[in-house]
Amino acid sequence: METEASDLKLLALTATGDQAAFAQLVRRHQSRVLNLAYRFSRDRQDAEELAQEIFFKVWRHARTFKGQSAFSTWLYRLAVNTCLNHRQRRKTRPDPMPLTGDLAAATAQAPDELEAAERGIQLQNALASLPARQEMALILASFEGKSYEEIAAVMEVSIPAVESLLFRARQSLAAVLRPWNKKSEG
Repeated sequence: METEASDLKLLALTATGDQAAFAQLVRRHQSRVLNLAYRFSRDRQDAEELAQEIFFKVWRHARTFKGQSAFSTWLYRLAVNTCLNHRQRRKTRPDPMPLTGDLAAATAQAPDELEAAERGIQLQNALASLPARQEMALILASFEGKSYEEIAAVMEVSIPAVESLLFRARQSLAAVLRPWNKKSEG
């Protein structure tokens, strides 16, 4: 609770234009915001840009915080909405091609490393195939350790809606990964 009170005080100072208070808020929450953005975008540069955009929104909207939720919930809500909007904008742009150096490095790996890398890519592709809201709910639950109540508050949905999003996400992941699992077993 002490951190929450401190965050609220820093946010109030940020609302008045206090750059030092804002810098302290950024330092305190930067790694969590960056991790969330990276898990959603799966690209380091995009994650850094998203985190910058999220904190810019904190600076710009600090005055609008009403205190109806915890600061961390408000921050996650900004982060989730920014990530979802990023995904929407990105649908209109094609994915970049890998650099030739990346391909050469990948083929130089040992077979076990290649298989692990391939498994990781398969999981990333499976996550990316989910609808954005299902993917975000799964990231918040599985990687960020958020409770259903916290996810509901951040995503502005009911707890049964969170349960439904997670159920559908897990079913979809299982269906997409099933052929891979059969291939690696055989």
